[in-house]
Amino acid sequence: MEKFLERCDSKISGVISTFDRMIFKGHIMSFFQKGKRHQYLFQEKVLFKDFGKYAKKVSGEIKDKARELSDKEGRPLIPLDSSRIRKEDVARKIQEEEGVKEGLICVITIVEPCVSFDTRGNRETGK
Repeated sequence: MEKFLERCDSKISGVISTFDRMIFKGHIMSFFQKGKRHQYLFQEKVLFKDFGKYAKKVSGEIKDKARELSDKEGRPLIPLDSSRIRKEDVARKIQEEEGVKEGLICVITIVEPCVSFDTRGNRETGK
């Protein structure tokens, strides 16, 4: 946790400490704000036509880090096939079955339903 705090210090405005567990959930908020999608992709130097490749690349990097973490900690990586499955219930079951008292319980992967968009070429310019 200390490494994370040091690495992201300039972006952190506060810290919450807990004795139990923390669940990190994130979104690229600027990507979903009206009119900000273009700005985000410009900042990342990604053309609209290349967004699919970009999204797969970033998703792959996140998945790789999750796999590394579960391997490093010796904890299971659990892929779920439905967003209707409560992740909290899955983690609690593993915690109880394996007697985990502290640290990482498991890493859960899933593709959640999300807002998406598509791009089309310009018939006049052929691009």
